[in-house]
Amino acid sequence: MTFPPLGYTLRIAMNGVKIRALREKLGWTQVALAEAIGVTSNTVARWERGEMAISEPTARLLQKIAAEQRSRTGKR
Repeated sequence: MTFPPLGYTLRIAMNGVKIRALREKLGWTQVALAEAIGVTSNTVARWERGEMAISEPTARLLQKIAAEQRSRTGKR
């Protein structure tokens, strides 16, 4: 695995379509996703509708949680 050079910030771009697809792949409701990352279900709904952008740190957290869930269940 290669890592970005020091001082380089890896940007994670997530839009509503990607967030919803990830949530559905995990088999989670908006409420379950919201509880897992510490936001309200209304916030998740607003991300998915494109009314509000997800922050970079929250997108990273979401991807880490999804990766962990996939490794536990063996799903891709």
